[in-house]
This record gives sequence, structure tokens and C-alpha cells, in this order.
Amino acid sequence: MKKKQIVDLVIAVFLILGGSLLLVLPIFHFVNVKVIFMSILGAYGLLNLCQFLLTKEAKDYEGLFTTIASLITLIVVWRLDIAKTPWYLALSLFIWIIMMSLIKLKKADYYHDRHSTIWILRIIDLILFILTGLLATLNLYYEADIQVLVLGFFFLIHGMLELTDPLTIYLTSQKK
Repeated sequence: MKKKQIVDLVIAVFLILGGSLLLVLPIFHFVNVKVIFMSILGAYGLLNLCQFLLTKEAKDYEGLFTTIASLITLIVVWRLDIAKTPWYLALSLFIWIIMMSLIKLKKADYYHDRHSTIWILRIIDLILFILTGLLATLNLYYEADIQVLVLGFFFLIHGMLELTDPLTIYLTSQKK
């Protein structure tokens, strides 16, 4: 496996573990949605910054753009009182989903320009990401326990979708 695929794999595993952790937090009655959402965005942005720095020779700016999107959303969440108004949480997540969708579309275009059939998989991942993001956004109007669970399921599914790219590249390179 190339260095880029290993770093992408680590980030996908982080998302899966982070989503799984979010699913367990309501059991321990830790449901401070603002702290949880800011923590997951901050860690995800930091990991993507590390990804960009570790793989900048591949000239892949997806990690940098994802860091910027996470930072913008982190600032929005920090400024809004999402604990009292669930609409703000939904709006913040929706802003992040829009920015991430544009980044994912750019990555699919990158593969399409290089005549790689992986672009089809990236478009399918993009559609599934948008659908799960919209479903998560629409279900953030309940109490804090449910909000944490919805965010957990969203980041768990997002991690699984991110896992498909490095695994597909690895498996297709093994086939040749």
C-alpha cells in the first residue's frame, strides 16, 4: 500500500472509531453536543491537515480543503449557541456537508481527468454522503441524547464511505 492510501485508511478508521464513540457517549450521560461536535470537527480537521502535510508530494489538496472546511464549521459552531437551538446544529452540519460535497466532487473530477474508473465510485460515495448528511440534518431537532446518536451514525457512515477509496485503489493495484 502506498503512503497516501495508508494515511487515508487511518483517517477513515478514525471516523469509524469516532462515530462509534459518539454512539456510546449517551450511555455515560455525556451529551454536551457543542463540545462533542467541536471535538470531532477539530480532530478531523487536524488529521486532514496531517494528511496534507504527509502526502503533499502527491499534489492532493483534499486534506487541505477538508481542514479549511472543518475550521470554518468549527468557527460557526463556536459562535452559535447550538445547545439551546437545535436548528443551529443542523445548519452547521449542513454547511459542513455542502463544503465537503464540493471537495468530494473535485476529487471525483480529479479521477475522471486521469481516466480512472474510480471516479464512478467517488460519485456514488458523494451521493451517499449527501443523502446521509441530509438525513442526519433533518433529524437533529430532538433532545441532546438523540442528537449525539444521529451525529454518531453520520460520522460512522462517513468513515465507511471514506474507507472505500483507499481499499479500492489498493485492491485494483493488486489485480494488475
